[in-house]
Amino acid sequence: MIITDHARIWIFQSMRAFTKQETQDIKSEFDNFLLDWNAHGAALLAEYEIINNQFIIVTVDEDQVEASGCSIDKLTKLIKNLEEKHQFGFLDRMNVAYEVNNKIEIMNLLDFKKAVKNSELPAETIVYNNGVTTLSDFRSQWKLPLNKSWAKNLLP
Repeated sequence: MIITDHARIWIFQSMRAFTKQETQDIKSEFDNFLLDWNAHGAALLAEYEIINNQFIIVTVDEDQVEASGCSIDKLTKLIKNLEEKHQFGFLDRMNVAYEVNNKIEIMNLLDFKKAVKNSELPAETIVYNNGVTTLSDFRSQWKLPLNKSWAKNLLP
């Protein structure tokens, strides 16, 4: 499947790494979901990827068919169902992912802001930006050093 750089993406971050069984469950749910995912009856050209056993990236090539409000609601329902089953924290947007010694850590946004302001995290700390909305931005801006990220203004 060819998906363009300006394809729309959604990033769902878990509070913890998925177990093997959870990963299998996620794959099964998404494989079935994408078979029937459509917008007003037109099939969406979409794919998903599990990254670092902690993130689900969903991509839709809107050059073919644009995701509608109803189709996005269906995706949200799938995520909520996975959340209820496994308590991943997917929909808690107040958590920040960053790396320490090549390991993903999750911190509440308010605590993260304090840690940055108090110089508890080095400027080179890799920070994840789950707010990117295109595949191109995902490739270039999803993971950046703190001093080049959305949080750079928090540095002392």
